[in-house]
Amino acid sequence: MLTKFILAVFSFLLFNNICQAQHKINILGKYVGDLNKDKIQDEIEIEEVKCKNNFDDDDFRQCRITRIFLGEKDGSKSFFKSNSNIVECSFCREDDADPFRKVKIRRNDFSFISEYIYYPRGNKMKKTVSFKYDKILKNFILYKIIQETEFYENGNIENKTQIETAKDFGVINFADYQ
Repeated sequence: MLTKFILAVFSFLLFNNICQAQHKINILGKYVGDLNKDKIQDEIEIEEVKCKNNFDDDDFRQCRITRIFLGEKDGSKSFFKSNSNIVECSFCREDDADPFRKVKIRRNDFSFISEYIYYPRGNKMKKTVSFKYDKILKNFILYKIIQETEFYENGNIENKTQIETAKDFGVINFADYQ
């Protein structure tokens, strides 16, 4: 009886360790800066995971989960919020390229920058989605979306910039952005 119990516990631990070893976390990038203006370094982390709606195991598309970790005075970091819609999945667009370019952290905000090429005409778009920390709401709020488009019209290159602010879309928290 004791032998069966020990064997069962050993098997469970061995199987559990094998399963955990097969789950690999793939961090696309980590970006460090003072996001909430408390003079402590915070972190934005982007993890790639297999998209839920992949059709087969060979599908190479990777969805991205963006997480914010706030720095503590003791040097540790604590999870704050996450969002799966800010950084688009890799290779999910018609141009079959990864649109994500970078995260840019500035003094009062941080931005996610993506670039797209639309075929067959070759039109290009750069999209910058920016958030600021709101001390009253104690949350990161979407405050600006900039879309810069370059397209060809009658043989000429035309450029168009569209800027949307909170006046256009209201108050949207980091976790609620879609």
